[in-house]
Amino acid sequence: MSNSFYPCRSLRISSYIQHFYHCCGMLCVLLLVVDPVRADMVWMKNGDRLSGQIRQIDQHNLLLNTSYGGLLSLDLAQISRIEDESYLDTQDLSQVEDYLDAHGIVTNLEAVSVSHSMQAVDTVVVHNTQDKQYSIWDSDSWRGRIDVGFNHKNASTRSKDYAVNLGAEARHLNWRHKFNINYMHKTDDSVTSSHNYGASLSSDRFVSEKFFWQARALYKWDQIEDVSRQSALGIGPGYQLWDNEQGAFSLAGLVGKARYGYSDAPSERFYSLSLRWDYNRFIGGDRFEVYSHGELMRPLNSSANVSLDATVGVRYRMTDWVSWYMSYSHSRISGGPRKLNEKRTSTGLGLTW
Repeated sequence: MSNSFYPCRSLRISSYIQHFYHCCGMLCVLLLVVDPVRADMVWMKNGDRLSGQIRQIDQHNLLLNTSYGGLLSLDLAQISRIEDESYLDTQDLSQVEDYLDAHGIVTNLEAVSVSHSMQAVDTVVVHNTQDKQYSIWDSDSWRGRIDVGFNHKNASTRSKDYAVNLGAEARHLNWRHKFNINYMHKTDDSVTSSHNYGASLSSDRFVSEKFFWQARALYKWDQIEDVSRQSALGIGPGYQLWDNEQGAFSLAGLVGKARYGYSDAPSERFYSLSLRWDYNRFIGGDRFEVYSHGELMRPLNSSANVSLDATVGVRYRMTDWVSWYMSYSHSRISGGPRKLNEKRTSTGLGLTW
């Protein structure tokens, strides 16, 4: 039975959602006053990214102290980039600099010679500098994937569907950019039952190791559903719970403006509040991955009660480039003049770089 027959219950649900967003906003504001110490970051040539505290660099190795693996010794020949946020000691730095330059290792380290009163030899202190600039177009700044799924059934009914999803991420200095493009088409007995595509772009500006400000834009188009077009712009604070070689998890609360376009009615524009999440976790090394991402949006008018767009899935890396994936997605718009309730399960192969 519709919630219109239970106005008290609808008011309570709406009140709970508003209190939830208020609590999230207050938590983000309170946490923004904290500025934790940033960790050192080391990018490997195979795409891995390690975080910790750099303890020493010599001609051949870099020592990285981590909370998850203790003290790690990394081969300089396998390192593509270094970002240092702390002070460290090393000897014969001129030879190290020559080695880094000769092997094309990008670093934001600057050397200053000092002498230790307790030692007879000079020691070099290496610290962070902001003078060197990095381009977003550097090859080591990018990583991404493309997933392709296809299914064909020939029985009492003939069905055929395929889906393509392209995602990429770029990082440089304190910025992180992500974009995603997806396309899906499905036919049953030569009749199109699903046909949609979408794109999204987000940019994060980190103000500390954990906190960032996010700006997001998205657009969706659907040929079949009553809600044929969706677009939104938003901005707000975010928090990175963790981001290391074992996975990542971030949350962001956004305020912005959105638009719903209908196939049989004029479009609606409204302000909205959103909670976004992005999670992935590697299990058993880096071969098996569990991931989830999505957005829960609350329009600030009568266009809908709640809008949900969520994906959860698993991925198995067969090689460094090729992986198999299976995912479940749910798009839902409830409580407005037009409703959407679309569920999709897909599987296929992906390429990662």
